[in-house]
Amino acid sequence: MPAQSGQPHLFKRIIKLALPVAIQSALVSILALADVLMVSDFGKEATASVGIASKWHFVAIMIMVGLSVSNGVLVSQYWGKGDRNSAKSVTLYAMRVGSVIIIPVTVLITLFSGLIMQAQTADVAVIELGSQYLWYSFPVLILTHFVIVLESSMRSSGDAVTPLYVGALTVLINIALNFWLIKGGFGISPMGVAGAALATTISRLLQVVLMYSYMRIKRHWLFTAKQVACPKKLHKSYRKLAFPNASNGLLWAVGTLTYQMIFGHMGTTELAVFSMLGPFESLCYATFFGISVACSVLIGQSLGKDQFEEAVQLTRILLKFVLVFGLFLGAALLMNREWILVLLNLDASQFYHLSLPAISILCCGIWLRMLNLIIINGILRAGGDNLFCLRMDFIAMWLVGIPLATYGAFIGEWGFAWVYAMLICEEVVKFSLCFHRYLKLKWVNNLTISHA
Repeated sequence: MPAQSGQPHLFKRIIKLALPVAIQSALVSILALADVLMVSDFGKEATASVGIASKWHFVAIMIMVGLSVSNGVLVSQYWGKGDRNSAKSVTLYAMRVGSVIIIPVTVLITLFSGLIMQAQTADVAVIELGSQYLWYSFPVLILTHFVIVLESSMRSSGDAVTPLYVGALTVLINIALNFWLIKGGFGISPMGVAGAALATTISRLLQVVLMYSYMRIKRHWLFTAKQVACPKKLHKSYRKLAFPNASNGLLWAVGTLTYQMIFGHMGTTELAVFSMLGPFESLCYATFFGISVACSVLIGQSLGKDQFEEAVQLTRILLKFVLVFGLFLGAALLMNREWILVLLNLDASQFYHLSLPAISILCCGIWLRMLNLIIINGILRAGGDNLFCLRMDFIAMWLVGIPLATYGAFIGEWGFAWVYAMLICEEVVKFSLCFHRYLKLKWVNNLTISHA
């Protein structure tokens, strides 16, 4: 692909995949933000409880993301190779593997909800409300697993629009249910935190039904393609990618949960600020997540066709774009941080002295997090370099970020802003390791296998 003449076509392909994913990710982040904002009317304990309880779901979902990313990597490469049967076989196997893992995890999180909440806070009211949230959202995890595996297969085969339409409809229904169940009305008493959980459960079930119905009516390739007759090699290649990815997801999610525990034991106010900044941070990442998915799909398809030089050239263009856009976005957010705090209900006197420095740190470091997101999810994992990603996350988070935050919170007594800044130190280490790995080109691999 020529360096100049191919770029307009390349950006068109990127936008076609990235824009729907970015919009859908933004909608999901807006939904999470809406959950927090709506329950905030019930007090900071309710806000903190939703933040804590949803983080336990987040841990399980990150395991599923590791499984679905592995599915997406293989589907994109087999799609580039023109092998739909292998793509379908991988998808169905990913669903089975995930179900075996997620069902017992869901049972443990729900049955022992009261105990696990105590690890993050000593506030009795927060623990009770968080436990309530986990009970009302009992089926959410298994339903989410089916959704994200199907979405990864659709996007990897070039269809990012259908997940967007179904996801957008689901988010709108979820927000409407939030208003009704959290606040009450039409014969329903205000349910507060429990209403947020129940609304999520209902809307997620509807999303699964809509996606299944769409594929059946449209005779989607996941319905019409045949499964591979002898899939043992295929299953082995999936497990080789999936288990490091799932372990990586678990490691990173537990690390994120540990950060929340640190802020939770600093105080309920600190925990509430941290919980309300989380969904906003996710909203900022939505665009870049879309780019990382597009990057992963296009690189995977190129690698599956042995077009290695095209894959490398694509990454160079994307990294330059993300760096410029990330710096611009960070500067724009920094200049409007006061307005953002008003939007997040963090401008009140009890929050402002904590939230202002924290949002400033977030804005200044956002470009670095974006680059890491693209390199890790969009490039390294697209070529199956998963063991490196696992080691890198362990070093950056567990040997640098978490020890520094723990020391600052409990020994050094640095205060909320400085402890929050330790999250950026983790990103600096992560970038130095990942960019060096990217330059070595060990991610340039064709992962498809022959069934002959």
